[in-house]
Amino acid sequence: MNRLHRLALTALLLLCAGAARSAPLTYTITSKISRVNLSLEHQGFIQLTGTLKITPGSFTFDNQDWSKSSVAVTMPTKTLDMGDALWNQQIRGDESWKNLFNTAYISFKSTKVVRNDATHGVLYGDLTLAGVTRPVALQLRVNKIGRNEVSEYQAIGITATSTIKRSQFGLDAYADLVGDDLAVAIQMEAAIGPDGDAQQEAIINAQGVLRQ
Repeated sequence: MNRLHRLALTALLLLCAGAARSAPLTYTITSKISRVNLSLEHQGFIQLTGTLKITPGSFTFDNQDWSKSSVAVTMPTKTLDMGDALWNQQIRGDESWKNLFNTAYISFKSTKVVRNDATHGVLYGDLTLAGVTRPVALQLRVNKIGRNEVSEYQAIGITATSTIKRSQFGLDAYADLVGDDLAVAIQMEAAIGPDGDAQQEAIINAQGVLRQ
């Protein structure tokens, strides 16, 4: 092989290596600790807070080209936890919230990811809540990409936040008492590797184990 051929082969190998490095990576959601936090105003006195669990799953992320990334998450409606057993029971038995609890899942699926700087961007997608699907834009922050010291896998942590109008999803109960603005924060950790707790987590979700 002459020198010209060697140079061409080297350039090709470097190009292929670069393409491999820039390809989107698939991350498995660490569902045990990933959550969606919710907040809305109660008569102007305080912010009510709740959480939703995220089902086991995966998403793709390309840190070199965010536009190649794709995020989809689902949250079992029955995992909504307002932090109090009695309250959890009351809202589930309230006809005013039947549109919410008659649907098994709340879901979000991205349609576009735009990068603003090294760690911030905008996550566009469709949110399905109480059977209604509407486009939303979430402010995205990549908190960290690196080795998880517990699992020893390469991991990523992201936060995506937005404020939606619950009335636009047909959830307009008690508008005189509870604010229409619903603040949403997706806190998600994921890793390149299996989620060792996913099977057990799926069983718990299926059983609807909740503080009641």
